[in-house]
Amino acid sequence: MHQDERGHALTTSSSTAAEEIDLAIHNFLHWKSDVVPHVGASLEADPDFAFANVVSGLIMHGARNVHFRKKIEGSLAKAQECAAGLSEREQLYLNALEASAAGRITEAVSLYETILAKSPVDLFAQRLAQMELFWIGEMDWSEQISRRCAAHWNESVPSYGVHLSCRSFDLEETHNFAEAEALGRKSVDIDPTDVWGTHSVAHVLIMQGRHDEGIQWIDSLKHNWADSNQMVLHLWWHRCLFHLERGEFDEVLHIHDTWVRNRELPLLVSMPDLYIDMQNGASMLLRLELRGVDVGNRWAELEELTLKRLDDHTSPFTSPHFAIILAATGRFDEANQLLASMRAFADHDRGTFGPRYVSAAIPAAEAALAHRCGEHGKVIELLLPARHQLWQMGGSHAQRDLFFLILADSILKEGRTDLIGIILDDIERAGFADAASRIGYREAETLVH
Repeated sequence: MHQDERGHALTTSSSTAAEEIDLAIHNFLHWKSDVVPHVGASLEADPDFAFANVVSGLIMHGARNVHFRKKIEGSLAKAQECAAGLSEREQLYLNALEASAAGRITEAVSLYETILAKSPVDLFAQRLAQMELFWIGEMDWSEQISRRCAAHWNESVPSYGVHLSCRSFDLEETHNFAEAEALGRKSVDIDPTDVWGTHSVAHVLIMQGRHDEGIQWIDSLKHNWADSNQMVLHLWWHRCLFHLERGEFDEVLHIHDTWVRNRELPLLVSMPDLYIDMQNGASMLLRLELRGVDVGNRWAELEELTLKRLDDHTSPFTSPHFAIILAATGRFDEANQLLASMRAFADHDRGTFGPRYVSAAIPAAEAALAHRCGEHGKVIELLLPARHQLWQMGGSHAQRDLFFLILADSILKEGRTDLIGIILDDIERAGFADAASRIGYREAETLVH
């Protein structure tokens, strides 16, 4: 029987298939770009390797693109066809793929929890659980999972640093900043290429207003990312946040054009519309515009990609960003098509996402359109009652802040000084230190006093 690097059984007669899927998972855990070729090599060595088919389906599911649905279903069908003889652990992964493909995300997470209950160092399950929970806003749940696993980890377990970076991010999103920073820095000490640990520390620094340190942190590690996946581009997005807070708008535009949305970069050539990259671009351009910066024609390449995704409801957080892009480029007919599709999906979905579209994604998308149209009273009507539900879209506190910035801008434009204190309280409740000092809220704070 073959085993992965942490001793879990892999049900295949081919040592090559086992080695290749173990390497694919290793690279996935370490945020390397070289994952899919190793899955393909595993399946080439043993097309009936059910677990490799499951891994293929789960990785495609994680890309959150409706156009991958047929491939996901194909991987699932092949895995089911070859499922005889699977270990209990592998069968649970297959069940998780079934649930994920059907949109039952919380069911999939509970299956990962079941795997971890018996195999607490099964890092693939921990990472998949965190990924799913992050994109539905359930980071308290994710923190519970990593806390239960933590006692079973030490330096002798392969990829210990990755566990630390996952644990660090759970702690950051649940406002345990000191421990999050310590574990994130330790993960990077173990492996300077650990972009997830780098990312977690960057989150702590932005939440605590440590912008100079944030720039230095990312700058000191940027040479370690040559083999990393799109998380590199998100780290550059984080660097934009630090420069934005310092009012260095030209530097933000430079980083945007060089890294965040440089369509000549191999990562963006291979997949220009990966959901997080689309979010990065839309979010940063709108943040700049809210500061009065002319971003030129930079919305156009995002528009081109978004027009192909009007019926994509694989991510409650991405859909409002699609609305932002369409509104920014004057595509209001298509934006309304997107909204109609979101509403229809929410009406019929019986999985995890439907209710989240109703409570968070749809109000956020409607508010983005209203804001672009200058209907600031409508923005307030939409977001003020929905703002405490926006976490259900998923994303981080730092990412969801975009919609509070939109609301704050509309409050100012409507002259609603009575509401400013509420928003400043919301920002500090989200974990941002000294909300009134942040660039998007300074003007509002001056009107309160």
